Amino acid sequence: MIGEMIKLSEEGLMPQKGQLKAKLVAPRKIIVFWEASKLPKKIIELFFHRKFEELVTVVRIYDVTNLIFNGKHAHHFYDIPVPYHSEHWFVKGLVENRCYIVELGVYFSEIEFFPLYRSKYIQMPSPEIPNGDGNIQDLLPFQRYEDQPPQWMEQVSTYSYYLKSTNLEETNE
Repeated sequence: MIGEMIKLSEEGLMPQKGQLKAKLVAPRKIIVFWEASKLPKKIIELFFHRKFEELVTVVRIYDVTNLIFNGKHAHHFYDIPVPYHSEHWFVKGLVENRCYIVELGVYFSEIEFFPLYRSKYIQMPSPEIPNGDGNIQDLLPFQRYEDQPPQWMEQVSTYSYYLKSTNLEETNE
């Protein structure tokens, strides 16, 4: 099996970093996205001798508010069947002021869940600003995750080279 995994690496099928990300898009709604790589399929087929296409792929949402999550416990969780190749899914109806972790995985049977990827935790915003003035809509743009740096970052240089102009010296005298 190790030899087959090395062969997969040589064929370029192993991703640099398999990730599942969850991002806030509204006060009670997140988007979950992942890269539909061939690696999980190969692992399932090699180690479990199961065809990936025959398994049910689900996004599992764990409520881990005030818990140190080890993958085994949560206040509660629920599963949403998703097509693996969609590479994203919107989850709405989350409870405000709660903390969630998301996993993408497959079911081998009705009770046997195998996680493929796990997100970092995501905190749902409180419905009101802590001092009671206003609502969350005022703060939401600041709480959204920025996927890419601002465009101006690519045009700014911390090191600049300036030529000494002889024309300026002549006009200053």
